[in-house]
Amino acid sequence: MTTQQVETIVIGAGMAGIMAARTLQEAGREVLVLEARPRVGGRTHTDYSLGTAVDLGAAWIHGADGNPLIPYAKKLGIAYDFTDFINRSRTAVQAYAANGRPLDMEAFTDGQGLANGAWAQAHGSLLHPRPDPNRRSLREFLEHDLPRPDNLTSDEAKGFYYWSTVLYEYLCAADWDTIDYQLNEKHHHKLPGGDLLLHGSGYTKIIDYLVSSLQIETNTTVSTIYLLDEGGVRVETNQGSYTAVQAIVTVPLGVLKAGDIRFVPELPEEKRTAVARIGFGQYEKLAMRFDQFYWPRDKQRFNYISDGEPTLFNVWLNSGHYTGQPVIVAYHAGRRARHINEWDDATFVAEARRVMQRLFGGNGFGDVPEPEAYVRTTWQQDPFSQGSYSFDQVGQQANDRHALAAPVANRLFFAGEATHPHFYASVHGAYETGIHAAWEVLGQWPKQ
Repeated sequence: MTTQQVETIVIGAGMAGIMAARTLQEAGREVLVLEARPRVGGRTHTDYSLGTAVDLGAAWIHGADGNPLIPYAKKLGIAYDFTDFINRSRTAVQAYAANGRPLDMEAFTDGQGLANGAWAQAHGSLLHPRPDPNRRSLREFLEHDLPRPDNLTSDEAKGFYYWSTVLYEYLCAADWDTIDYQLNEKHHHKLPGGDLLLHGSGYTKIIDYLVSSLQIETNTTVSTIYLLDEGGVRVETNQGSYTAVQAIVTVPLGVLKAGDIRFVPELPEEKRTAVARIGFGQYEKLAMRFDQFYWPRDKQRFNYISDGEPTLFNVWLNSGHYTGQPVIVAYHAGRRARHINEWDDATFVAEARRVMQRLFGGNGFGDVPEPEAYVRTTWQQDPFSQGSYSFDQVGQQANDRHALAAPVANRLFFAGEATHPHFYASVHGAYETGIHAAWEVLGQWPKQ
């Protein structure tokens, strides 16, 4: 195999890598992007096999105000809508008890609001003690420090539990005993303006637009990155060797954790420690298409307060509410995702139908048949992601994300959602880190 020489190599064609390459190219640099998958987009991936767009990875624009992705969605004519998953309208969500009983949504939504208020009281009220700073995990906070109102009704209590526990675990793609809620509350920032679900052509349309002028080599798996004594870098892959003045590494944190890319010399200890300490969660989806709607078409979302450990099928997205197509998507996060990832497809679909029958069949929608088609994700087993997105893990330190992002010898740079100090676990966070890393390569940070 021959050695190819370029000016700058970008490793990974997810959002961070794409924006790093675009920024460098616009500055006049020669850039080559190496991508292990046969496709671009990384953890953004839109599937069309169900007759409508279903984003199997990132699906939302989190925070409409000031989000850099909004102009692309508008320019490309991608349909999107605001979501009301907290049910502030009192009409967007239906929740169910473990036996399938539809909950009183006034009471359930009130319970969510009481949990939200209790969270604020725990951290700001003069009438409640402050949380113990030594109790870092979400579980410890919920069990010891979150003030709970007296005399909640059964359905209010279910709303309180859902908002304070299930929703938080899903947002972090992790488990309540591993999430450092204090670190997350202090450092994770969300753009304002509400969340937008992309449902018309999905994220892939944005990705295709952004990569249209880039030189990308797919099916190219990086095995080793050398910092050369004479200067520059050498990147060894299954397709050959590449040398460059500088390289930007944008692979998911899960790949770095697995040690699938060898660095010679090895990365600085502070960076290796950061890789180990930052959490990387699991989030999986099962999307199913039926011949007709077997669930309430007017609802955006269904919540299932199931029993057992782990609780399963807690969250359902009614994709058909937005598209008019009879497609529904079940979500699992953290230990729930790890559990369903042990199931084969037949078991997963059968369990999903069993739950749907419990929720919808007994409430006037008849027997739920086999889906006409389905697609599931397995991000946990994907060798090029090995998980879904980062979260603040118990044991993580406040500076770890900065350490993960720090350049090495001014030749090796890092980007990706996990390197963002505040917008991690988001596409716009990955977007920013790619541009930021390119600015570092160009010696333009801070930008003048």
